[in-house]
Amino acid sequence: MVYTSIYRDTVVVDLLEYFDLISRTETLQSAHVCEIDEPGYTDKKSNKAECDMEACPESYVSEHSQIKKNDPFLVNWNGPSDPGNPHNWSLQKKSLVVFQIMLLTFVTYMGSSIYTPGQEYIQEEFHVGHVVTTLNLSLYVLGYGLGPIIFSPLSEIARYGRLNLYMITLSLFMIFQVGCATVHSIGGLTVMRFISGILCSPSLATGGGTVTDIISPEMVPLVLGIWSAGVFSAPVFAPLLGAAMVDAKNWRFIFWLLMWLSAATFILLAFFFPETQHHNILYRRALKLRKETGDERYYTEQHRLDRQIDAKTFLVNTLYRPFKMIIKEPALLAFDLYISVVYGCFYLFFEAFPIVFVGIYQFTLVEMGLAYMGFCVGCFLAYGLFGVLNKKIIVPRFRNGTLTPEVFLIMAMCVSWSLPLSLFLFGWTAQVHWILPIISEIFFVIAAFNIFQATFAYLATCYPKHVASVFAGNSFCRSLFACAFPLFGRGMYNNLAIKNYPVAWGSSLVGFFTLILAAIPFVLYKWGPSLRARSSYAH
Repeated sequence: MVYTSIYRDTVVVDLLEYFDLISRTETLQSAHVCEIDEPGYTDKKSNKAECDMEACPESYVSEHSQIKKNDPFLVNWNGPSDPGNPHNWSLQKKSLVVFQIMLLTFVTYMGSSIYTPGQEYIQEEFHVGHVVTTLNLSLYVLGYGLGPIIFSPLSEIARYGRLNLYMITLSLFMIFQVGCATVHSIGGLTVMRFISGILCSPSLATGGGTVTDIISPEMVPLVLGIWSAGVFSAPVFAPLLGAAMVDAKNWRFIFWLLMWLSAATFILLAFFFPETQHHNILYRRALKLRKETGDERYYTEQHRLDRQIDAKTFLVNTLYRPFKMIIKEPALLAFDLYISVVYGCFYLFFEAFPIVFVGIYQFTLVEMGLAYMGFCVGCFLAYGLFGVLNKKIIVPRFRNGTLTPEVFLIMAMCVSWSLPLSLFLFGWTAQVHWILPIISEIFFVIAAFNIFQATFAYLATCYPKHVASVFAGNSFCRSLFACAFPLFGRGMYNNLAIKNYPVAWGSSLVGFFTLILAAIPFVLYKWGPSLRARSSYAH
């Protein structure tokens, strides 16, 4: 069948093979191991405890790994043109995979803010205050900040890969949406929202990894930018759908809609989303060879290395190292703070919008949902600007070999002014005309999107051996801020409100803070190299 040959390693094909409805003969792959003089070789004095999940990919080959040169049982790619290698897939297949990971991220990420149009109705039904109902937004955001700490390293283990995490967590996510739709207590709703946030995190934690699995290095920034634009669009598109459900039925249909969208996504992924993690694909080959030949000696290099990692090492690398690096690395701490404030400001808008568009302009829920579309327009413009900056600044230096981590900071330096401008514009023009706060959304996304892209690229190139720890810590920090900002947002706006300008000083307070933080990329552009030279993690 054409389908089974093109979309091997999908859930449906795996099930067909499991029940022996189809069969596929695997050929023995050529072996390859690092030799002592190869660039990625790790010194033989390294011990098992030092072989962690980030610093020991294929490059870690010593006597501890028990991997021998030209081992006939070592399963590897069958040359550079192996059709099973995701980098060699057709453009059509790659495009479909990118679309699906964008869809998965979009649907699950919508879950954070799709709840907000029904917040007042939930407040009335359960007889609770505003802060208690806001917890359902905040804890969801906190959940998908905690998830990557575990899911990111798990997805890099050859035995698990990315597909299993996506499908298992998505199926559980669907079930919990049914619980949210039928719950009869605010406590139960809050707990299920928090768990839903954790379950939605794999797409956020490893979606970028899926893109890099299949896209060539020179195209990764542009494709990751498209994926990131989808990530930014999801929370601002969600309130419109949520408002439509509340207007048509009631707040419970918000979660029914989320369940239906998740189910449709699950079915699509089951048929057409293959495993993309290279180590897991090879591990699957080894398992099939064992089954077909009856010889249990077939293995993959990464799986054997993974087996050397004990529980203590795993916990240290996943739970301790991210926070240790934040404390010891000034550049990492600075950008984690910057990104966290930006992310917190983004979720602060969900508290400010009802005050401005419902309180001042008397918008309906659906009309207020449409007011978020300024963010979507901003995503397109931000991506366009990112493409221009990437072409003019990054690509030439990449091609001539002069690319340094500080080059990525130029993008953040170019747009850092736009962030405080958007907050001042939103706060002080709310009474003038409704279009002006919407225009401020565009300036906000232009800044936030490009600051995010610059930050992730900068940190990834500064700490290449510890990327998972860096991003896990960053994800937790920004989710912590995004969790907290909505909780104090309404109180801040009410206490700082003045006549005709209910969100002016509240927005300005945050705006002044972002104005100070805008100096971070400029400071690190000048002193970043000296900080990296003294770092024990940046080498």
